[in-house]
Amino acid sequence: MRRLPLPLLLLLPLVGTGCAAVLGVGAGVVISQDMLDSNTFVAQLDEDVDVAWAMAKASLGKQSEIPIRVDDDVRGAIATIDGAEVTVSVEAYDLNRCRLIVSARKYGISNGEIADLVFKRILANFEE
Repeated sequence: MRRLPLPLLLLLPLVGTGCAAVLGVGAGVVISQDMLDSNTFVAQLDEDVDVAWAMAKASLGKQSEIPIRVDDDVRGAIATIDGAEVTVSVEAYDLNRCRLIVSARKYGISNGEIADLVFKRILANFEE
């Protein structure tokens, strides 16, 4: 009779179907809560994603109290505006079309007022 090594036996319960289902349900709840947040503002723009990303970064940089943190690989930026942490991202979803997403958190709670203000300021730059 062949015996399984101890580390393999300890990992066996983690790959069981019951654990996988529980992990999937937990992840689904987190994703749903983020997508259903009414304080997140989304605009679909008829603009090239690189142009929109450059404009969003420039606008966010002007509004921020301190230098913004930028991740160009995922087209995301975080800024501090009126004491809130504002997150802006730009996603490509079609040729010359993209999605602008803005959310804000102050004291760990979603802040729709600041997110809406930043969102409107960024969109105003596209109209100029």
